[in-house]
Amino acid sequence: LALSLTLDKASVGDNLENPYEITITEGIRDAWHGCFYQHDRLYTSEVFANKLGFQQGMLLPFSFLLHTAGAVSHADDTRKVFDLGIENAVYLKPAYLGDTLRKEYYIKDLRTTSDGNSTLLTVGCSLIKQTNEIVFSMNKHMLFEGTTSQGGTRDMRRPASKELPPSSQLLSQISSRSNTLSRSNALARLYEGQLILHSLARPIGSSMSMILSTMFRMTHPSLFNTKRFDFEDVVVPGGVMLAQVHAACSRCLYEILYEQLDHAQLLNMVAPDDLVGAISYVHSIRPLRENPELEEVVIQTWGVKGFDVGHELVDLELPTNIFSLDPVRRVELDEKLEKICPQLAGNVVTNSLRRLVRQSPRSETMFLL
Repeated sequence: LALSLTLDKASVGDNLENPYEITITEGIRDAWHGCFYQHDRLYTSEVFANKLGFQQGMLLPFSFLLHTAGAVSHADDTRKVFDLGIENAVYLKPAYLGDTLRKEYYIKDLRTTSDGNSTLLTVGCSLIKQTNEIVFSMNKHMLFEGTTSQGGTRDMRRPASKELPPSSQLLSQISSRSNTLSRSNALARLYEGQLILHSLARPIGSSMSMILSTMFRMTHPSLFNTKRFDFEDVVVPGGVMLAQVHAACSRCLYEILYEQLDHAQLLNMVAPDDLVGAISYVHSIRPLRENPELEEVVIQTWGVKGFDVGHELVDLELPTNIFSLDPVRRVELDEKLEKICPQLAGNVVTNSLRRLVRQSPRSETMFLL
């Protein structure tokens, strides 16, 4: 995907060619599960997936498809490229082990930065399997330093129109089949206004970060070239950052049947050896409109580097008004944190807002060992 070679001529609405296809093998899936803690049975249990009508077996994880959709090969490795964020990431139809996935990209927004030196790009990303069905879609925001586009606009004040996410056939199937599930309950219930300091925290590690970059055909030297970049300046890809953070949340949110990412901002870079944990805030819990037996949880999560969140920050006090349903800007968030929680300033690496569908709590308890 020669993005950096074509931006000078690109325009909104252009399709960007991507020749790569990848068949998802057991080795690829197992490498992913070995890196990212996954507690949701739809992705780990054939029996559970069959109960929900997925007769081909357990699904590929949401975070796996998000990283796959956003993994870009860059033809010009001399320019700095930054992943800024994701929005409207939706799991549309089932994707399984053995599926062959290809990508389609098209330009949704293209703007020159206010200093006139770089380009802000929003790309619509679709994952399509061998049956020509779109299984996953999202929008990805990127910054290309040192390259500008004649097709873009310099008006940074131009309001962006609100784009509604597409409806998910996957969610419809889960909703219609949820009565086949047992009535077990997770150990800890969620409630509105809850602040969760997730106990799991881990680095991705240099070797696995490079493997996940190469496995998904990412080529930018900032991901693995230790000759051009000092070791501490090698970075983790944006999709891997989000997967790390959401994996840290998995156990405390058991059990997610379906998730949708409304938006996520990648605020600070993460090195492969950085310890990454998470803090979540529950904004709302409502019965799912399609099936009141299920609940929809709107939850905001910060990825935090450099702290064993569940232990070092156990006495952390954060005012609830620091959490918001809206996207955040790094500078504004750090200014707030400097006043109320200075140890976190500069260490919040991601901010994400997700909608999680779970079984409504029951009277029974399932103990997670």
